[in-house]
Amino acid sequence: MSDFQIKSRATGSKQDTRWRTSSHGEDAARPGQLDPTAFTSGTHYNIPGQDKNVIPSGVGVALLANGLYGPYSATAGADDTDPRRTLAGFVNDNEGVSLGDDPSTAKPTFARLVHGIVDPSKLPIAAQRTTVKTAKTIISVTYVED
Repeated sequence: MSDFQIKSRATGSKQDTRWRTSSHGEDAARPGQLDPTAFTSGTHYNIPGQDKNVIPSGVGVALLANGLYGPYSATAGADDTDPRRTLAGFVNDNEGVSLGDDPSTAKPTFARLVHGIVDPSKLPIAAQRTTVKTAKTIISVTYVED
């Protein structure tokens, strides 16, 4: 005799992808490698509601001079020539990107959203919520309001 009872249980990490308002562009993500030394604990990972050493889905990234990706920042460096001021996409991994037990030695890869529809008010990094809308960018993103 077969048992066809339905059972449900939660698995995996808590996911918050509300910043991505549709699946448009999600499957067109580009691969990249993060520079974990460019991210700051308490600002870009280990933020309230996020798992230990995980850069959450939705963090805006910039292509750094070393060829790796770090956090986008509208105020980085002395002027607009700083590559951190150019938005190159968003972390598109549903569960974020784990930096492991020792972020300084991690070599994490990630999916980068380069085309899609984003609600900036739902981005995980508060400082990026207003600046991404007017950022110098190399991606094609449409921003919506609540």
